[in-house]
Amino acid sequence: MEWNVLKKSPMTIAFFSICAVIFLYGKVTTSENIRFLALSYEQFPQNWFTLLSHGFVHVEWYHFLINMFLLLYIGSWVEQLLGKIKFLVLVVVCILSGGLTLVLLSTAGIGFSVAGMAILFYYHLTFPWEKELFFNLPNFVLPLAIVVISIVALTFGVMSSVGHIPHLVGAMIGIVFLIFFRKQHYPIKS
Repeated sequence: MEWNVLKKSPMTIAFFSICAVIFLYGKVTTSENIRFLALSYEQFPQNWFTLLSHGFVHVEWYHFLINMFLLLYIGSWVEQLLGKIKFLVLVVVCILSGGLTLVLLSTAGIGFSVAGMAILFYYHLTFPWEKELFFNLPNFVLPLAIVVISIVALTFGVMSSVGHIPHLVGAMIGIVFLIFFRKQHYPIKS
């Protein structure tokens, strides 16, 4: 992570700050104190605000750390490419779409993962041939692996606690944004 890029990424810092405050509040007190922010199809549409708020809620350390790594490490670059307004729209559209997906699937959910997937796919498919992954693999390998793993998991019913369908929704949104905004990228200044 380059601090110069992160310093020029106000939306990334804002999203991280919101997630961190909610997560830490839940850890310092109890996760029951943040449950009202989680999305549950049974409480929808009465708790309509959870379509957005669920995207900032994390209860487990691993969930928080993975999503915040994606946000800080990759999101700052995507924000530089898109600009802060389009990046804000990307994240909000993803969280709302993930929420609607959870409602349609008649389930519950939390986390920044849908937006994290969009950010990951956007960046790695913007620079598909750059070799920034382990073992000097080209960037396109990671999104491809995620799609394959998600499809296999859905097909065989493994890793059922993971929101594979919302993750794939985020991936698709990231790809759609890339198709529409690739030619409007801002130059990255590190």
